[in-house]
Amino acid sequence: MALTLYYSPIACSLVPYISLLEAGASFTVKVVDFYKGGHLTPEYLQLNPKHAVPVLVVDDEVLTENVAILQWIAMRYPEADLLPDDGLRKFKAIAFLAWCASGIHPHLTPNALPQRYCDLPGSEENVRRCAQKLLREKFAIAENLLSADEWFFKKFSLADVYFFWCFRRAGIFKVELSEFTHCHAHFARVAARPSTKKLLAFEAETLVALGR
Repeated sequence: MALTLYYSPIACSLVPYISLLEAGASFTVKVVDFYKGGHLTPEYLQLNPKHAVPVLVVDDEVLTENVAILQWIAMRYPEADLLPDDGLRKFKAIAFLAWCASGIHPHLTPNALPQRYCDLPGSEENVRRCAQKLLREKFAIAENLLSADEWFFKKFSLADVYFFWCFRRAGIFKVELSEFTHCHAHFARVAARPSTKKLLAFEAETLVALGR
């Protein structure tokens, strides 16, 4: 089985990259340079007309969306134990992945591209401020969940990888996060994992290669 991950630095394609490493999977990475419009080329749009990353190509089949990709990884590599497998807790973990994708991620993007959300001149800072307010509400929920344990589901899982990216991206956007001490501790635990260190090294090398 051949796996190819289409990846862009800093973006949420970090999540399946780390997840594939955690699974022990062998995969090829193809870098998509968003700054140069790599996601808008005819070739990439044929692969993913949603012009987004990640994309995971399994042999000749194309799989998009992190929630689906992560579940596929967990199913394909059960020995890695990347999602709970005891009934309802498994679906709670999937619900958490969906929350990261649809509850947190949409409030991150306005920090980088506020013009997508309002075309009123001079509204950019207001858009960012509203997005950051919503982010902080979401992180307060995560903070409460992490007050009882190191991980979201008793032991490390793909839920922790996805939240790591969300919290990291918010930090890059200079969202005020100092009060979320449990989230910061969680971030440090995920960052210390060998898979994350390998991804961060690859990301740094890729950014240099792209001239960024």
